[in-house]
Amino acid sequence: MRKKTLSVICILLIACIALTGCKKKSTSVEVAKPKLTEEQVKTAKNIDINILRYEQDLFNMDTKDMASGFKALYGKYPENIIANGAWNNTAMLQSVKGFISDPVIKEIYKDTEAKYANLSDFKNQIIPALTLYLTHFPNEKVPDFCTLVSGIDFQMPSVFGYENTIFICLDMYMGKDYKQYAQAGMPKYIAARCDKKYMATDCFSKALVYKHLPDKTLVTLLDNMVFAGKKMLFTQTMFPNVEPQDILEYTKEQYNWAISHESSIWHYLIEKNLVYDKSDDVARRMVDEAPFTRDFGNNSPGRLGVFIGFQIIQSYMKTHPGTTLKDIMNMTDSQKILKESGYKPK
Repeated sequence: MRKKTLSVICILLIACIALTGCKKKSTSVEVAKPKLTEEQVKTAKNIDINILRYEQDLFNMDTKDMASGFKALYGKYPENIIANGAWNNTAMLQSVKGFISDPVIKEIYKDTEAKYANLSDFKNQIIPALTLYLTHFPNEKVPDFCTLVSGIDFQMPSVFGYENTIFICLDMYMGKDYKQYAQAGMPKYIAARCDKKYMATDCFSKALVYKHLPDKTLVTLLDNMVFAGKKMLFTQTMFPNVEPQDILEYTKEQYNWAISHESSIWHYLIEKNLVYDKSDDVARRMVDEAPFTRDFGNNSPGRLGVFIGFQIIQSYMKTHPGTTLKDIMNMTDSQKILKESGYKPK
């Protein structure tokens, strides 16, 4: 029953996208805010964050009349959440009813509400970042935000974007020791990243960034690393006071390991002819989520390809100080970026 109900929110989202064509102890997170110019301060004051709490509306719905509940919410939420006529889909209504009635899911929702009764911490982090975002991309609009409870479906992105809305699965930011993660079978290396301090940065690295990356088929390992490095640079630019290890979502120990082994990692990739390797296996084991990077042993952090890509992109920006964020995001020649970056870790 648990596995079945966990996927309901995903089914609902996918179905609706198809239809549209496409006392608590204080949990405050202290994050240093970037220094803004006078003009940016004015921009920040004019940023009005719209956060829709879908999980609250969903779990407070009358299960005896789901159709009326969804019909009443139509227009409040994007079409990929509640599509026109969704209330006539009997199978969907029954699935959602089963989801919000499940005792485990209800407990997850209750825990999420206790931790995120309000999202003031998130707002305090996201507004300065959006201010910097509008500085680099003045023609963009401030996105809307919509929170969800996915039922700890860790195969679903914790944050994702659809048109101009960013969706946040709050139950994926309950802290690494949240009991339901282990009960759901979530690997510890994934649970380690389920921290509220990553929620704001994830909105950029997992959602907004894709609006500024050109379409390009990632063929080589280098393509994958540079692509990932751009996402990290984009996020770091909007959160200049966040430590690099937090942008990468590494622990301090993992980041120190990567820094101290950077030269040997790079030389290994060169010696083994992996930089331009086109196999999916190489890209997966260097870039995808994992408890460690297989080529470098159990003590290494996962995603070392992301780390190397970030280093390459940062090196390029240092050697080309006139390059704007928009410029580097639009570059598609990974080999040229590497060559002109002068990247040679010692």
